[in-house]
Amino acid sequence: MAGALHAQAGEDAEEPEFEGVAEVEAPPSEPSKRVLEGEQLTSIPGTRGDALRAIEALPGVSRTQFGVNPGPPLLRGSPAYESAVFFDGSSTPVLYHFGGLTSIFNSHLLESVTLYPGNYSARYGRAAGGIVDVRVRDPKSDRLHFMLELSAIDSFALVEGPVADKTSLALAARRSNVDLFIGALIDDESTAVIAAPVYWDYQAILSHRFSDQHHLRAMVYGSYDAFELHFGKAAAEDPSLHGEFGGRDTFHRVQLELKSRLSSVVEQRLMLSGLMEPGRGQLGSVSFDFESYIGTARADWAIFAAPWLRLDAGLDVVILGARGRYQGPAPAPTEGLPSQGSLASETQITFDASFLAPRPAAYVEAKIQPTPAVLVLPSVRFDHYGNGGDFSIDPRLATRLRATETTTFKAGVGKYSQPPEYWEVFEAFGNPELRHYSTLQTSVGVEQELGRHLHVDVDTFYKRWQDRIVGTPGGVAPVYVNGGSGNAYGLELLLKAQFTARTQAFAAYTLSRSTRRDDPSAAPRLFDHDQTHNLSLTGNVDLGRGWQFSARFRYVTGDPYTAVQGVVYDASSDTYRPLYGELYGERNPAFHQLDLRVEKPWTLGPVTLTAYVEIMNVYSAQNQERRRYSYDYSASAGVVGMPFFPNLGLRGEL
Repeated sequence: MAGALHAQAGEDAEEPEFEGVAEVEAPPSEPSKRVLEGEQLTSIPGTRGDALRAIEALPGVSRTQFGVNPGPPLLRGSPAYESAVFFDGSSTPVLYHFGGLTSIFNSHLLESVTLYPGNYSARYGRAAGGIVDVRVRDPKSDRLHFMLELSAIDSFALVEGPVADKTSLALAARRSNVDLFIGALIDDESTAVIAAPVYWDYQAILSHRFSDQHHLRAMVYGSYDAFELHFGKAAAEDPSLHGEFGGRDTFHRVQLELKSRLSSVVEQRLMLSGLMEPGRGQLGSVSFDFESYIGTARADWAIFAAPWLRLDAGLDVVILGARGRYQGPAPAPTEGLPSQGSLASETQITFDASFLAPRPAAYVEAKIQPTPAVLVLPSVRFDHYGNGGDFSIDPRLATRLRATETTTFKAGVGKYSQPPEYWEVFEAFGNPELRHYSTLQTSVGVEQELGRHLHVDVDTFYKRWQDRIVGTPGGVAPVYVNGGSGNAYGLELLLKAQFTARTQAFAAYTLSRSTRRDDPSAAPRLFDHDQTHNLSLTGNVDLGRGWQFSARFRYVTGDPYTAVQGVVYDASSDTYRPLYGELYGERNPAFHQLDLRVEKPWTLGPVTLTAYVEIMNVYSAQNQERRRYSYDYSASAGVVGMPFFPNLGLRGEL
């Protein structure tokens, strides 16, 4: 298992890179590039067989609270919205169902998942953090294949095979099971909040090869989440919450991709994608009903100019649109404020809004390899953000030096820019004059082979935020300004060990510190997901006769939080307002969890039947995710995350 995990860039400098390969790929030479492929995608315990949850076992990835983050992971001290996840070159707004329960794309249809925690290629932009690059495989074309999996969490079906000469098709669909039995847990007299997730997703992939020079692929995929909160009596932390809260989030995407070899030295990739994402929800007097749209067009060219020179260039155009209605309190800054207390105490606003922004970009990158031991990758990216004259020019440089057969040094430096979130520029509660902000990212590292069975990969990084978007004191106009800064620095360590042909293991450790200044005169504070130590130990053993046993242990420093130190009664709204102490001056207890997985396949003629049991949180660690207060802040209790959960599954393949 662990043998499939590697820093791919370390292999790139060892053999010629400039032969035509009939398809354009991102230049694989970033200083920090870590790939999951093969069995690694679906076999890491604690991920529920999900390839995109498996990246949490890699260095540079912070742990997110259970059930909180539906988007990209937290990379090198950046919040989720500063990173992006691309499916074959097109970014997705939602990555996980139900805030991280499972990803929105069937892992058995993926070829690889590549993590760039920082210093990524100029091929991608509009993200001040990092990138997750997901590659979807072609449907199988040898014969008809079926797969059906049933588990306690969800179930899916997949069928794929040839439909004509040089044409193959894959269809997959999944539906949650948790909602089928969670209703039995709800007590009408209880003050507890119980979440009942209902989700499904689907994928359709059509692949056609016109010839050896031209390959067309069409994808249609989508996701649906319905989230309900059931309250017995009024919730203790907010008397205004009672009854039920309902929300729905859906997206549908159509994507076309044509890869061509135009000549012996020129390759081309064209991609068009359109996404529609309606979403709606209501909680008491707070409601929203929005539709957003994302159109993407890309053209990438690779020119193999000489045995020592490859040039990559491309155009990358995104058009964002949104329209809808919102009623409730003005949205708070995305990071840097404690809980706002009762909804009843917040000033309510109502508005209808629309947003449209074309964001064109272009990039050029040179891959220079004068000798087999030296690789230099200079690049530059230009982005326009469709907001007046706002644009950025981001130069980047990466280099690798193979000092010996077993030692490779690597380094990178670059500028990475990101536009404001679209609601931050709404006139109703934002600032139309906001501009992009950026990070300066640097990293230095070494890869070392220690004998035949141990590989060590060490990276150090430093990240500097400039012109961060922050809220004004008291939320007065213009509400948001480009007045913040920040720093993140740390060390990442990846150890991969192949003890025997049947026993592998890897260890991932990140030591980091991430701080912010929300005002030039303010003292630095911690990032709200700053995690000093993040350790993940994973291993698997082939016990013979098909039995596979794997385990993962995690230890992570608890997230910071802002403690309540007093309370004021507000007679106008009949609510209590908290008085907070130092911003993010306290921490939750450290998180620790052990997950186990046992899997066994049987071959029954043409059918392979696989049974597995995955036990999450084996010793039922009571990991506190946050603190919940009573309505008058006189009492509080820790909110515990993932409980002990045995996930049983049965998968049949034909």
